[in-house]
Amino acid sequence: MGNPIETWPKRERLKARKAPYWYRVLPKRFIGYRRSVFGGGTWIAKYEAHGSAPRREKVLGHESDLGSFEAAEAAAREWFQEFDVDAADTVRATVSNACMAYVDALRRQGRFKSADDAARMFARFVAGTAFGAARLAELSASLTQAWFDSLMDRAPADPERRRAARATANRKLASVRAALNHAYRTLSWVGSDRGWTPVRPHGSLVKRDNPVKQRDAAFLTKDERQRLLLCLKPDLADFCRAILLSGARPGEIAKLRVGDYSPGTGELHVPFDTKVGGRTIIVSSQMRQLVEHCAAGRPPVEPLFARADGRFWNNDAWKRPFKRAVLKAGLDSRVVPYCLRHTAITEFILAGIDSAIVAAWAGTSVRMIEQTYGHFRSETIGRLVDRVELL
Repeated sequence: MGNPIETWPKRERLKARKAPYWYRVLPKRFIGYRRSVFGGGTWIAKYEAHGSAPRREKVLGHESDLGSFEAAEAAAREWFQEFDVDAADTVRATVSNACMAYVDALRRQGRFKSADDAARMFARFVAGTAFGAARLAELSASLTQAWFDSLMDRAPADPERRRAARATANRKLASVRAALNHAYRTLSWVGSDRGWTPVRPHGSLVKRDNPVKQRDAAFLTKDERQRLLLCLKPDLADFCRAILLSGARPGEIAKLRVGDYSPGTGELHVPFDTKVGGRTIIVSSQMRQLVEHCAAGRPPVEPLFARADGRFWNNDAWKRPFKRAVLKAGLDSRVVPYCLRHTAITEFILAGIDSAIVAAWAGTSVRMIEQTYGHFRSETIGRLVDRVELL
Protein backbone atom coordinates (compact mmCIF):
# COMPACT_ATOMS: atom_id res chain seq x y z
CA MET A 1 0.00 0.00 0.00
CA GLY A 2 1.32 3.47 -0.90
CA ASN A 3 1.54 6.54 1.27
CA PRO A 4 -2.03 7.93 1.62
CA ILE A 5 -0.88 11.18 3.24
CA GLU A 6 2.17 12.03 1.14
CA THR A 7 0.64 14.77 -1.04
CA TRP A 8 -2.05 17.41 -0.57
CA PRO A 9 -4.42 15.92 -3.26
CA LYS A 10 -4.27 12.52 -1.53
CA ARG A 11 -5.04 14.07 1.85
CA GLU A 12 -7.98 16.01 0.38
CA ARG A 13 -9.62 12.77 -0.77
CA LEU A 14 -9.53 11.26 2.73
CA LYS A 15 -12.73 11.10 4.77
CA ALA A 16 -12.88 13.11 7.97
CA ARG A 17 -12.64 10.83 11.03
CA LYS A 18 -11.30 10.74 14.56
CA ALA A 19 -8.72 7.99 13.95
CA PRO A 20 -5.60 9.18 12.08
CA TYR A 21 -4.39 7.75 8.78
CA TRP A 22 -1.00 6.22 9.52
CA TYR A 23 2.12 5.74 7.44
CA ARG A 24 5.17 3.89 8.73
CA VAL A 25 8.44 5.72 8.15
CA LEU A 26 10.63 3.44 10.31
CA PRO A 27 10.06 0.21 12.28
CA LYS A 28 7.72 1.03 15.19
CA ARG A 29 7.64 4.69 14.07
CA PHE A 30 4.65 6.22 12.28
CA ILE A 31 3.39 9.56 11.00
CA GLY A 32 -0.35 10.12 11.13
CA TYR A 33 -2.77 12.61 9.61
CA ARG A 34 -6.17 13.28 11.22
CA ARG A 35 -8.61 14.76 8.68
CA SER A 36 -10.93 17.43 10.12
CA VAL A 37 -14.59 17.96 9.17
CA PHE A 38 -13.77 21.69 8.88
CA GLY A 39 -11.02 21.15 6.33
CA GLY A 40 -7.32 20.53 6.68
CA GLY A 41 -5.93 18.24 9.33
CA THR A 42 -3.40 17.59 12.09
CA TRP A 43 -0.05 15.80 11.92
CA ILE A 44 0.69 13.20 14.61
CA ALA A 45 3.75 11.04 15.35
CA LYS A 46 3.50 7.61 17.00
CA TYR A 47 6.13 5.36 18.58
CA GLU A 48 5.21 1.75 19.43
CA ALA A 49 7.26 0.44 22.33
CA HIS A 50 8.30 -3.19 22.84
CA GLY A 51 6.01 -5.75 24.44
CA SER A 52 3.35 -4.51 26.82
CA ALA A 53 4.85 -1.03 27.28
CA PRO A 54 2.34 1.69 26.29
CA ARG A 55 2.72 3.34 22.89
CA ARG A 56 3.47 7.05 22.73
CA GLU A 57 1.99 9.70 20.49
CA LYS A 58 2.70 13.38 19.93
CA VAL A 59 0.75 16.04 18.07
CA LEU A 60 3.24 17.70 15.70
CA GLY A 61 1.01 20.56 14.59
CA HIS A 62 -1.78 21.61 12.23
CA GLU A 63 -1.43 21.35 8.49
CA SER A 64 -1.36 25.15 8.28
CA ASP A 65 1.87 25.12 10.31
CA LEU A 66 3.42 22.02 8.72
CA GLY A 67 2.14 22.33 5.19
CA SER A 68 3.91 19.32 3.67
CA PHE A 69 4.50 15.69 4.48
CA GLU A 70 8.25 16.32 4.37
CA ALA A 71 8.01 19.00 7.08
CA ALA A 72 5.92 16.71 9.28
CA GLU A 73 8.36 13.85 8.72
CA ALA A 74 11.31 16.02 9.77
CA ALA A 75 9.51 17.02 12.98
CA ALA A 76 8.61 13.39 13.68
CA ARG A 77 12.16 12.13 13.14
CA GLU A 78 13.45 14.73 15.57
CA TRP A 79 11.01 13.41 18.17
CA PHE A 80 11.93 9.77 17.40
CA GLN A 81 15.54 10.51 18.34
CA GLU A 82 14.51 10.58 22.01
CA PHE A 83 13.59 6.91 21.77
CA ASP A 84 16.76 6.09 19.88
CA VAL A 85 18.63 7.37 22.93
CA ASP A 86 16.43 5.19 25.17
CA ALA A 87 17.15 2.21 22.94
CA ALA A 88 20.87 2.85 23.35
CA ASP A 89 20.37 2.92 27.10
CA THR A 90 18.87 -0.57 27.01
CA VAL A 91 22.20 -1.87 25.72
CA ARG A 92 23.70 -0.67 29.01
CA ALA A 93 20.81 -2.06 31.10
CA THR A 94 21.92 -4.17 34.05
CA VAL A 95 20.40 -7.02 36.01
CA SER A 96 19.33 -4.52 38.68
CA ASN A 97 17.59 -2.41 36.01
CA ALA A 98 15.72 -5.51 34.83
CA CYS A 99 14.66 -6.30 38.40
CA MET A 100 13.28 -2.82 38.96
CA ALA A 101 11.47 -2.87 35.62
CA TYR A 102 9.88 -6.16 36.64
CA VAL A 103 8.71 -4.66 39.95
CA ASP A 104 7.14 -1.75 38.04
CA ALA A 105 5.37 -4.22 35.75
CA LEU A 106 3.95 -6.11 38.75
CA ARG A 107 2.58 -2.85 40.17
CA ARG A 108 0.96 -1.94 36.86
CA GLN A 109 -0.78 -5.32 36.97
CA GLY A 110 -2.13 -4.56 40.45
CA ARG A 111 0.05 -7.21 42.12
CA PHE A 112 1.24 -4.87 44.85
CA LYS A 113 2.17 -7.45 47.48
CA SER A 114 4.21 -9.47 44.98
CA ALA A 115 5.88 -6.26 43.82
CA ASP A 116 6.79 -5.25 47.38
CA ASP A 117 8.16 -8.72 48.19
CA ALA A 118 10.21 -8.80 45.00
CA ALA A 119 11.53 -5.26 45.57
CA ARG A 120 12.74 -6.17 49.08
CA MET A 121 14.43 -9.32 47.83
CA PHE A 122 16.13 -7.55 44.92
CA ALA A 123 17.33 -4.73 47.17
CA ARG A 124 18.86 -7.18 49.63
CA PHE A 125 20.33 -9.87 47.40
CA VAL A 126 20.84 -8.33 43.93
CA ALA A 127 21.53 -4.59 44.29
CA GLY A 128 25.14 -3.81 45.12
CA THR A 129 26.47 -7.16 43.89
CA ALA A 130 28.61 -7.91 40.86
CA PHE A 131 25.68 -9.89 39.49
CA GLY A 132 23.33 -6.93 39.88
CA ALA A 133 25.78 -4.57 38.16
CA ALA A 134 26.32 -6.91 35.21
CA ARG A 135 24.97 -5.72 31.86
CA LEU A 136 22.27 -7.93 30.41
CA ALA A 137 24.07 -8.03 27.06
CA GLU A 138 27.19 -9.41 28.79
CA LEU A 139 25.52 -11.63 31.40
CA SER A 140 26.86 -15.18 31.47
CA ALA A 141 25.41 -18.34 32.97
CA SER A 142 28.56 -18.75 35.08
CA LEU A 143 28.03 -15.36 36.74
CA THR A 144 24.38 -16.13 37.43
CA GLN A 145 25.38 -19.53 38.83
CA ALA A 146 28.01 -17.90 41.07
CA TRP A 147 25.38 -15.50 42.45
CA PHE A 148 22.94 -18.36 43.04
CA ASP A 149 25.60 -20.43 44.81
CA SER A 150 26.50 -17.45 47.02
CA LEU A 151 23.00 -17.53 48.51
CA MET A 152 24.04 -20.71 50.35
CA ASP A 153 27.33 -19.33 51.74
CA ARG A 154 25.85 -18.79 55.21
CA ALA A 155 23.41 -21.68 55.19
CA PRO A 156 23.33 -23.66 58.47
CA ALA A 157 24.86 -27.13 58.68
CA ASP A 158 21.73 -28.73 60.15
CA PRO A 159 20.18 -30.84 57.31
CA GLU A 160 16.62 -29.72 57.94
CA ARG A 161 17.50 -26.02 58.12
CA ARG A 162 19.83 -26.35 55.15
CA ARG A 163 16.99 -27.89 53.14
CA ALA A 164 14.84 -24.87 54.04
CA ALA A 165 17.68 -22.54 52.99
CA ARG A 166 17.87 -24.25 49.62
CA ALA A 167 14.13 -23.84 49.13
CA THR A 168 14.49 -20.12 49.95
CA ALA A 169 17.37 -19.79 47.47
CA ASN A 170 15.23 -21.47 44.81
CA ARG A 171 12.49 -18.89 45.35
CA LYS A 172 15.01 -16.06 44.94
CA LEU A 173 16.28 -17.59 41.72
CA ALA A 174 12.71 -17.91 40.43
CA SER A 175 12.08 -14.19 41.06
CA VAL A 176 15.31 -13.15 39.34
CA ARG A 177 14.61 -15.42 36.37
CA ALA A 178 11.12 -13.89 36.07
CA ALA A 179 12.68 -10.41 35.99
CA LEU A 180 15.27 -11.40 33.38
CA ASN A 181 12.65 -13.15 31.24
CA HIS A 182 10.53 -9.98 31.40
CA ALA A 183 13.50 -7.95 30.17
CA TYR A 184 14.11 -10.47 27.39
CA ARG A 185 10.61 -11.34 26.18
CA THR A 186 8.61 -8.22 26.98
CA LEU A 187 11.07 -5.32 26.93
CA SER A 188 13.53 -6.77 24.37
CA TRP A 189 16.44 -5.42 26.41
CA VAL A 190 18.60 -8.42 25.57
CA GLY A 191 18.73 -10.69 22.56
CA SER A 192 19.15 -14.03 24.31
CA ASP A 193 18.33 -15.80 27.58
CA ARG A 194 21.55 -17.84 27.61
CA GLY A 195 22.82 -15.84 30.57
CA TRP A 196 20.39 -17.41 33.06
CA THR A 197 18.39 -20.27 31.53
CA PRO A 198 21.08 -22.94 32.16
CA VAL A 199 21.09 -22.21 35.91
CA ARG A 200 18.93 -24.80 37.62
CA PRO A 201 17.43 -24.68 41.14
CA HIS A 202 18.70 -26.85 43.96
CA GLY A 203 17.30 -30.34 44.22
CA SER A 204 15.88 -31.75 47.43
CA LEU A 205 18.23 -32.63 50.29
CA VAL A 206 16.05 -35.62 51.14
CA LYS A 207 17.61 -38.86 49.98
CA ARG A 208 15.45 -40.41 47.29
CA ASP A 209 14.58 -43.86 48.54
CA ASN A 210 12.64 -46.53 46.75
CA PRO A 211 9.26 -45.03 45.70
CA VAL A 212 7.39 -47.76 47.58
CA LYS A 213 9.27 -46.92 50.79
CA GLN A 214 8.54 -43.23 50.34
CA ARG A 215 4.87 -43.99 49.81
CA ASP A 216 4.81 -46.12 52.94
CA ALA A 217 6.42 -43.30 54.96
CA ALA A 218 3.73 -40.86 53.78
CA PHE A 219 0.85 -43.16 54.76
CA LEU A 220 0.05 -43.55 58.46
CA THR A 221 -1.82 -46.54 59.77
CA LYS A 222 -4.68 -46.05 62.22
CA ASP A 223 -2.44 -46.96 65.16
CA GLU A 224 0.24 -44.49 64.01
CA ARG A 225 -2.33 -41.73 63.63
CA GLN A 226 -3.64 -42.28 67.15
CA ARG A 227 -0.12 -42.32 68.63
CA LEU A 228 0.70 -39.08 66.82
CA LEU A 229 -2.45 -37.30 68.00
CA LEU A 230 -1.76 -38.33 71.60
CA CYS A 231 1.70 -36.73 71.39
CA LEU A 232 0.36 -33.40 70.12
CA LYS A 233 -0.90 -30.51 72.22
CA PRO A 234 -4.70 -30.08 72.09
CA ASP A 235 -4.75 -27.13 69.67
CA LEU A 236 -2.36 -28.79 67.19
CA ALA A 237 -4.15 -32.13 67.62
CA ASP A 238 -7.46 -30.53 66.56
CA PHE A 239 -5.71 -28.97 63.57
CA CYS A 240 -4.29 -32.35 62.50
CA ARG A 241 -7.63 -34.12 63.06
CA ALA A 242 -9.22 -31.61 60.69
CA ILE A 243 -6.67 -32.48 57.98
CA LEU A 244 -7.28 -36.20 58.48
CA LEU A 245 -11.07 -35.95 58.48
CA SER A 246 -11.27 -33.61 55.46
CA GLY A 247 -8.32 -34.51 53.26
CA ALA A 248 -7.64 -30.78 52.83
CA ARG A 249 -4.21 -29.22 52.59
CA PRO A 250 -2.67 -27.98 55.87
CA GLY A 251 -2.56 -24.42 54.52
CA GLU A 252 -6.27 -24.52 53.69
CA ILE A 253 -7.24 -25.74 57.15
CA ALA A 254 -5.00 -23.09 58.72
CA LYS A 255 -6.84 -20.25 56.92
CA LEU A 256 -10.41 -21.37 57.63
CA ARG A 257 -12.63 -19.05 59.66
CA VAL A 258 -15.60 -19.90 61.84
CA GLY A 259 -17.92 -18.32 59.27
CA ASP A 260 -16.78 -20.79 56.58
CA TYR A 261 -18.83 -23.54 58.26
CA SER A 262 -22.60 -23.82 57.74
CA PRO A 263 -24.12 -25.68 60.75
CA GLY A 264 -27.49 -26.13 59.04
CA THR A 265 -26.14 -28.01 56.02
CA GLY A 266 -22.95 -29.43 57.49
CA GLU A 267 -20.91 -27.86 54.70
CA LEU A 268 -17.43 -26.41 55.07
CA HIS A 269 -16.45 -23.87 52.42
CA VAL A 270 -12.76 -23.71 51.52
CA PRO A 271 -12.26 -20.32 49.83
CA PHE A 272 -8.47 -20.24 49.78
CA ASP A 273 -7.66 -23.05 47.37
CA THR A 274 -5.42 -21.52 44.68
CA LYS A 275 -5.81 -24.52 42.35
CA VAL A 276 -9.57 -24.74 41.94
CA GLY A 277 -10.72 -21.35 43.26
CA GLY A 278 -12.53 -22.62 46.34
CA ARG A 279 -14.74 -25.61 47.04
CA THR A 280 -17.29 -26.95 49.52
CA ILE A 281 -16.64 -30.02 51.65
CA ILE A 282 -19.58 -32.09 52.88
CA VAL A 283 -18.22 -32.99 56.29
CA SER A 284 -18.57 -36.37 57.95
CA SER A 285 -20.21 -36.80 61.33
CA GLN A 286 -16.79 -36.93 63.02
CA MET A 287 -15.67 -33.77 61.22
CA ARG A 288 -18.94 -32.05 62.12
CA GLN A 289 -18.41 -32.80 65.83
CA LEU A 290 -14.86 -31.45 65.64
CA VAL A 291 -15.86 -28.27 63.75
CA GLU A 292 -18.79 -27.50 66.05
CA HIS A 293 -16.60 -28.04 69.10
CA CYS A 294 -13.92 -25.65 67.78
CA ALA A 295 -16.44 -23.04 66.55
CA ALA A 296 -18.69 -22.99 69.64
CA GLY A 297 -19.37 -19.46 70.91
CA ARG A 298 -16.85 -17.76 68.63
CA PRO A 299 -17.46 -14.97 66.05
CA PRO A 300 -17.37 -15.77 62.30
CA VAL A 301 -14.15 -13.86 61.58
CA GLU A 302 -11.99 -15.82 64.01
CA PRO A 303 -9.88 -18.81 62.90
CA LEU A 304 -11.85 -22.05 62.96
CA PHE A 305 -8.88 -24.11 64.12
CA ALA A 306 -6.97 -21.63 66.24
CA ARG A 307 -3.75 -21.89 68.18
CA ALA A 308 -3.84 -21.71 71.96
CA ASP A 309 -3.31 -17.93 71.76
CA GLY A 310 -6.23 -17.54 69.33
CA ARG A 311 -4.11 -16.84 66.24
CA PHE A 312 -4.11 -18.61 62.87
CA TRP A 313 -1.82 -21.57 62.34
CA ASN A 314 1.07 -21.27 59.90
CA ASN A 315 4.06 -23.36 58.90
CA ASP A 316 6.39 -21.69 61.40
CA ALA A 317 3.94 -22.33 64.23
CA TRP A 318 3.30 -26.03 63.63
CA LYS A 319 6.64 -27.19 62.19
CA ARG A 320 8.72 -27.79 65.33
CA PRO A 321 5.91 -29.03 67.63
CA PHE A 322 4.79 -31.48 64.95
CA LYS A 323 8.35 -32.72 64.43
CA ARG A 324 8.78 -33.34 68.15
CA ALA A 325 5.49 -35.25 68.28
CA VAL A 326 6.53 -37.39 65.30
CA LEU A 327 9.75 -38.42 67.03
CA LYS A 328 7.99 -38.98 70.35
CA ALA A 329 5.42 -41.23 68.65
CA GLY A 330 8.22 -43.28 67.10
CA LEU A 331 7.21 -42.47 63.50
CA ASP A 332 9.35 -42.01 60.41
CA SER A 333 11.18 -38.68 60.66
CA ARG A 334 9.95 -37.76 57.15
CA VAL A 335 6.33 -37.52 58.32
CA VAL A 336 4.93 -33.98 57.92
CA PRO A 337 1.36 -32.60 58.22
CA TYR A 338 0.83 -33.09 54.48
CA CYS A 339 1.14 -36.85 55.09
CA LEU A 340 -2.19 -36.64 56.92
CA ARG A 341 -3.83 -35.37 53.71
CA HIS A 342 -2.20 -38.19 51.75
CA THR A 343 -3.41 -40.69 54.35
CA ALA A 344 -6.97 -39.36 54.19
CA ILE A 345 -7.13 -39.51 50.38
CA THR A 346 -5.69 -43.02 50.44
CA GLU A 347 -8.38 -44.15 52.88
CA PHE A 348 -11.10 -42.54 50.74
CA ILE A 349 -9.87 -44.46 47.68
CA LEU A 350 -9.57 -47.74 49.62
CA ALA A 351 -13.16 -47.27 50.85
CA GLY A 352 -14.32 -47.34 47.23
CA ILE A 353 -15.27 -43.65 46.87
CA ASP A 354 -15.23 -42.55 43.24
CA SER A 355 -12.07 -40.72 42.09
CA ALA A 356 -14.08 -37.76 40.80
CA ILE A 357 -15.71 -37.27 44.21
CA VAL A 358 -12.36 -37.57 46.00
CA ALA A 359 -10.75 -35.10 43.58
CA ALA A 360 -13.51 -32.53 44.09
CA TRP A 361 -13.36 -33.02 47.85
CA ALA A 362 -9.56 -32.75 48.03
CA GLY A 363 -9.30 -29.84 45.59
CA THR A 364 -7.25 -31.61 42.95
CA SER A 365 -7.77 -33.25 39.55
CA VAL A 366 -8.97 -36.74 38.73
CA ARG A 367 -5.80 -37.17 36.68
CA MET A 368 -3.64 -36.46 39.74
CA ILE A 369 -5.71 -38.83 41.87
CA GLU A 370 -5.29 -41.61 39.31
CA GLN A 371 -1.55 -40.97 38.95
CA THR A 372 -0.85 -40.89 42.68
CA TYR A 373 -3.38 -43.34 44.06
CA GLY A 374 -4.11 -45.54 41.03
CA HIS A 375 -2.49 -48.60 42.63
CA PHE A 376 -4.95 -48.36 45.54
CA ARG A 377 -7.81 -47.91 43.09
CA SER A 378 -6.87 -51.16 41.34
CA GLU A 379 -6.84 -53.03 44.66
CA THR A 380 -10.26 -51.64 45.57
CA ILE A 381 -11.77 -52.57 42.21
CA GLY A 382 -10.36 -56.07 42.58
CA ARG A 383 -12.01 -56.51 45.98
CA LEU A 384 -15.36 -55.18 44.71
CA VAL A 385 -15.30 -57.48 41.69
CA ASP A 386 -14.53 -60.46 43.94
CA ARG A 387 -17.84 -59.86 45.74
CA VAL A 388 -19.79 -60.55 42.56
CA GLU A 389 -20.59 -64.22 41.92
CA LEU A 390 -20.68 -64.51 38.16
CA LEU A 391 -20.49 -68.33 37.94
